[in-house]
Amino acid sequence: MNKTCKCYACGSNATSSADHERNRIFYECPLCGRFELGWFDGISDINENHLASYLLYHRFPYENVIEYRYHTTLDKETCDKYKKEFQEGNNTHGHPVHMDAELIENWYPKTFSERVDYILLYINTRTPHMGQQITLSYKEMLGMLFVDQKEQSKDYSATGYGKWVERKEDDCEAEIKYFLDYLVKCEYIQYNDGPNEEEWADLSLMPKGYARVDELQKNTSNSKNVLIAMKFGDDTNKLREAIRAGVKKAEYAPVFIDEVQHNDLITPELLKQIRDSKFVVVDLTHQNNGAYFEEGYAMGLGKPVIQLCKKGTVLHFDIAQKNTIMWDSEDDIIDKLCNRIIATID
Repeated sequence: MNKTCKCYACGSNATSSADHERNRIFYECPLCGRFELGWFDGISDINENHLASYLLYHRFPYENVIEYRYHTTLDKETCDKYKKEFQEGNNTHGHPVHMDAELIENWYPKTFSERVDYILLYINTRTPHMGQQITLSYKEMLGMLFVDQKEQSKDYSATGYGKWVERKEDDCEAEIKYFLDYLVKCEYIQYNDGPNEEEWADLSLMPKGYARVDELQKNTSNSKNVLIAMKFGDDTNKLREAIRAGVKKAEYAPVFIDEVQHNDLITPELLKQIRDSKFVVVDLTHQNNGAYFEEGYAMGLGKPVIQLCKKGTVLHFDIAQKNTIMWDSEDDIIDKLCNRIIATID
């Protein structure tokens, strides 16, 4: 039975239903969308401030649409099981999409400039027509601008120190104003204050804001580049060329980090190449730690990842359930990889 409540993530008015047998609560929130939390599967590890922004940016809506997807802290194995049942026509559990602390933290912007880029892209998705003014609530502003709603108490009483408490609204509003004023100064947006928390501000993108959005989208969704994560060495040259041929056959441009000309340290350049790629191809045959890291980083950014692996290799349990192209010899890879790309990449 649904009941009105405050959303666990953002504090907005929402509805929830409890499953006491499974110790889970399902929320439907106008800002965070559809999501489910369980009290015994990692929720305590999740940063609640970051959760609100993550759900806002990735929400699965529930109003005026038939929507079966929802975010959940269920383990990946259970999500895959329910997803398979859903695809076979059983809608009992819907289509769960796994989230956990690591995934949220990998996605969450690490720098000021990353935060600005996310904000501009979000405003653009909320704007139906170019130059149109949109109205955002106070709670949506907090999530969109990555403003922490809670902080750890510095009260040194026996029950106070380290406890998470709500931040003062004046402090949150000051942070919101700081970000908005910066975006205005950069000529990315213009905005006016609204009359209340539900209509907290009216804002719109300016031409420089749209130019930045165009630049970001050109480097991601419209990119033809594909970062290849694998072991590099003389013993993998045949594998390298098979992957190269498969990606090219699908009319994308494979990027091998050891072939890229750059002046930076390898890690920053590698992360940049992942961010700028349409999707990532990773071969896990050699249990290469770097390949696992690159796959995790790509998944945290929401990039599609296509896994390859030679038959007989034991994959790490975290990604063993993911649909993987298994190959006997490198000659198998070209057509299998090309077909997977065509079938799954927009």
